[in-house]
Amino acid sequence: MKKFTSFYTVLFLLSTIFSPFSSAKVSSDADVSQYMALSGINVALNSIPAQMSAMNQQMQMTAKDPEQAQKVMNLLLNAWRLDDVKQVVFEHIKDNFSADEMQKLLTWLNGDLARRIKMAEAKASMPSFNQDLMNYMAILQTTPPTTERINVVRNFVETTNLVEHSLNIVTAVAKGTIEGLMVANPGQGINEVQIQTQLTQMEAMMRPGLEQQMIMVSYFIYQSLTEQEIAQYTQFYQQPLGQKELTVMYEGIGQALNYWSTIAFEDIAAEFIE
Repeated sequence: MKKFTSFYTVLFLLSTIFSPFSSAKVSSDADVSQYMALSGINVALNSIPAQMSAMNQQMQMTAKDPEQAQKVMNLLLNAWRLDDVKQVVFEHIKDNFSADEMQKLLTWLNGDLARRIKMAEAKASMPSFNQDLMNYMAILQTTPPTTERINVVRNFVETTNLVEHSLNIVTAVAKGTIEGLMVANPGQGINEVQIQTQLTQMEAMMRPGLEQQMIMVSYFIYQSLTEQEIAQYTQFYQQPLGQKELTVMYEGIGQALNYWSTIAFEDIAAEFIE
């Protein structure tokens, strides 16, 4: 899900990384590549530049120097080297799933239900997504979901922790953008504490609206699925492997964002600091 994926702080939850058997066979490159394609990770990474561009459009309306702000954004976008970023995520996934765990994930993702779910989620990456969502919201006002559907959708959002993960994505991208502007404008006197305070305030303001957005988007994306199918999808993420998948996936994307920001700051410093 494009807007979900979203998407990230850098976490190293070492307790979830290692299999109980230290001799467990590692996943093959082919299996990890297949997993990244089937799981939607590639789509999520492909969408990051669009998220940054959308943020830039908002910043342009309030920037003191729109031209300089655009220059910083261009450097940030150029630093998002997709192949390198994907490799960071690839290595993290390979290091954290045994061959047995990866085979179980691929079996799940290649199943009929998971394939139909991923096809439904692909709607979020289409250019017409926002307009299609708005049209669906208008229909939903006249034909609201049943109590059963409300419950299964909310349970899915809560089980997968979509709100928290989405906030982490937005916060990481916002932090990278703000710190990039700081490097370009060292005289502004903004420090790390102020940045964290602003990000904390942003999260508090965004959380209620984001939770509502995750639920409404889920109604739209999964409209072709029955309540039983959504419940079955949710059940997978209630299991240890499903929970681990969420942790490892978002850790990997967090590391990718950290890699991106490091390169971006080097480029911005080279451009603006003599």
